[in-house]
Amino acid sequence: MTATRHNRRLDRPREQVLTAALEMVAESGLEKLTMAALAARLNTSGGHLLYYFKTRDGLLLETLRWSEAEYAEQRLPLLRDAVEAAEDDVLAGVVEFADVYLAIDEKDPRWQLWLGLWARAPYHPELAQAQRDIDASWHADLVRLLAEVRPASDAEAISERLRAMWDGFSVGIVTGGGRELRTAALNHTRALL
Repeated sequence: MTATRHNRRLDRPREQVLTAALEMVAESGLEKLTMAALAARLNTSGGHLLYYFKTRDGLLLETLRWSEAEYAEQRLPLLRDAVEAAEDDVLAGVVEFADVYLAIDEKDPRWQLWLGLWARAPYHPELAQAQRDIDASWHADLVRLLAEVRPASDAEAISERLRAMWDGFSVGIVTGGGRELRTAALNHTRALL
């Protein structure tokens, strides 16, 4: 019996593909995410995926952008609440911001994807620019949040220090430190604030 290939059109193609890509990264890591494996998971053809994303790099870049857009939405309530909050509440908001920023555990797909693409960025200008843009978005939001705590402080520098610390902790979380290291990162954030 000959196997037949399905060429089912997806209902919400972009969202379904990006969701499945992130799930695959969480389950098996970035290196196992191929167009063929993703197409099989979605019960469609690799050609159908190539129509939307052109290349694997295009798929990975769009997955990163889509994932980060969801995190930007998670940050919005923190920024809105900070405008009306007392200083202590805003400081708690910065810890909540860190909670959104930090890797969740070793299999956090966002950080797995980020780290995998980060290593490739020097060879792909579009990818490097996308990562700078995403980082700038996190920075701008954190600066706005910090400015609510102490308007006269150097929120730009504090944001850079905090994000550098969170990046370092996130790499450690993803590479084996897990949730225990994540808890330590949140405790360090509270201590620094």
